Amino acid sequence: MKSTRFGFTLIELLVVISIIAILMAVLMPALQRVKSQAQEMRCRANLRQYGVVQSLYLDDSDGRYPSAWRSLVRTEAPVSGYQRYCRWHDPRYPADGPLWKYMPDPKVNLCPTFAVLARTMGQLHPSHVATNPVVPYYNYSMNSYLGAKAGDAGGSCATDSTGRGGVYRMTEISRSKAEVFFFAEENMWARPGNSNVLNDNALCPDARDWFGTFHGAKRNDWNGGTCNAVFVDSHVESVKSGLQVSANDAADYSTADFGRYERFGWPHASAPR
Repeated sequence: MKSTRFGFTLIELLVVISIIAILMAVLMPALQRVKSQAQEMRCRANLRQYGVVQSLYLDDSDGRYPSAWRSLVRTEAPVSGYQRYCRWHDPRYPADGPLWKYMPDPKVNLCPTFAVLARTMGQLHPSHVATNPVVPYYNYSMNSYLGAKAGDAGGSCATDSTGRGGVYRMTEISRSKAEVFFFAEENMWARPGNSNVLNDNALCPDARDWFGTFHGAKRNDWNGGTCNAVFVDSHVESVKSGLQVSANDAADYSTADFGRYERFGWPHASAPR
């Protein structure tokens, strides 16, 4: 008896391929969203560890914060003439700041979303030196109002007309500790109104530095998202920068604290004056 063989016709194969392509087009954005959400959850978990580190360090240091500029690395220039904007992505010079030894795992110092962006945008920061490797190992920066006051060596944040500015100890913070950030994320690239990007360990909220904008941002607008921050009371939340980019690509300070500062940086209960 002659056997009968069955197979797919070309039309049938094309239909199946078309269906698969449609399903992939539908599923890929959803999968990307899940991946982004997982990365952000990891980032927040990292910053929760920073909250623990804060408690451990203050317990060992009589309640006094370290200098923000030397919290993770002791110097921006590990060798003479070093380009300081490259410090965060050059593991040839390991971190040696006072907070680093409290980190249970070096991986908690790097947001996975930031690490992915660094592959394509790591060389876009100001004054990048092409010979320096782009292998990021930290991207969180400390509120420079903590552990610094006007006149301190290494810099500090601006003071108001009464001379108020930074604090040395947690007990000097008079604003709600749930409203003062400890560490937060910065961008590696400039944006309108923000030319000072991630370089040192300090995020200066006095209009010199601003929060990052890459979580939840669209690929064609990395300036439109949020960042994660851990606060002095150790809670972690997603925050939006007080500096936004207007429709005509200009700096928009309408949501800035006191009309000129990054949000959650000022450590005092009363507004600057």
